[in-house]
Amino acid sequence: MDVVVSRAPGSQTVWNLTDRLGRRVGQITRSAESRFIIAAADSAPDGPLARIAAAQPSLDAAMDEVAKHLKGACQFSSEQEE
Repeated sequence: MDVVVSRAPGSQTVWNLTDRLGRRVGQITRSAESRFIIAAADSAPDGPLARIAAAQPSLDAAMDEVAKHLKGACQFSSEQEE
């Protein structure tokens, strides 16, 4: 599944993950320790993203993990470049 990453409105530390149809897949959140935590959407608590346990060292690494677990691409939305 391909995933689109976009910054959550009004936040500098949260990115929303949606599929190409705009359905919510999950979020990536930057912690106070500058680690990036991937969380599955509430509608998919036992899906592939729920199996990602470790915090990632960067947003790029978190996006790579999402792509790997969902077996697709994970890219920033065309409306914003990070």
